[in-house]
Formats: sequence, structure tokens, C-alpha cells
Amino acid sequence: MTVFYDSPPSRRPLLFVSHVVPAVLCVAAIFYGGLIRMRELPEVGFMPTDKLLHALTFGGLAFLLMRSARFAWPRATRQKQLLLGALGSSALGALLEVCQAFVPYRSADPLDWLADTVGAGLLVGLLCLCWRLLPGRSHG
Repeated sequence: MTVFYDSPPSRRPLLFVSHVVPAVLCVAAIFYGGLIRMRELPEVGFMPTDKLLHALTFGGLAFLLMRSARFAWPRATRQKQLLLGALGSSALGALLEVCQAFVPYRSADPLDWLADTVGAGLLVGLLCLCWRLLPGRSHG
């Protein structure tokens, strides 16, 4: 397991690329997908609901933001890093809904933001539970 503050300076760029860049790319993809004009897609078998997609997407974003927080604040506790990931994901979900309110072919829905927040919270809760149950993972 990497301890960021003990890493040699030569590894910092690699750690930045592996921990921060994925979160930046995910945010860019979410905002691009959330602000473009969507065509109606035909029903094909099982299609997850819109709210489930929001929860899964922003849960994944919370994980990526937590990894970015580990890079930016390596001495912070795992719980603080998880909290930053969840709060950041929820805040970005709210910002996306505000942006969609100003786009004529999109609509802002507070329930979308609620699904974003629930997804981020569920993922963080699941990670907390896993780290408590797995030996040797609670402090790292």
C-alpha cells in the first residue's frame, strides 16, 4: 500500500496521474454527458432507471474523488478522505443540475441530485464497512 507522504518526489507525478487524473476525466465525462442533447433511445430489454444510473455514476465519482483526496491530503484519516469524496460528488451533482437548468433541451431535477447523493453515500458507507471488516485495512 502506498504511503503518499513517504513517497520519493520522483513518484509524485505517477501518483498524480493514477489518483487525480481519473477523477478529472470522470467529472468531464459526466458534465459532457449531462449537458449534451440526448436522443430518445429505443427500449432494449432491461434498462436501468435514470435514478439508478445517477446513483451508480456518482458513487463511482465519490470513489475517484476519495482517491484524489488521498493524493492531496495524505495524512488525513481514511474517513475524512471518504467524506471529502462523498461531499465532492454530491456538490458536483448539485452543480450539474444547476447547469442543466440553464440548458434549453435539458431539465434540472432535484431528485437526480438526491440520487447522486444517495449513490455517493452508499458507496462510502460500503467502503467504510469493508475496511472495518477486512483485517489490516482499517488504518491504511
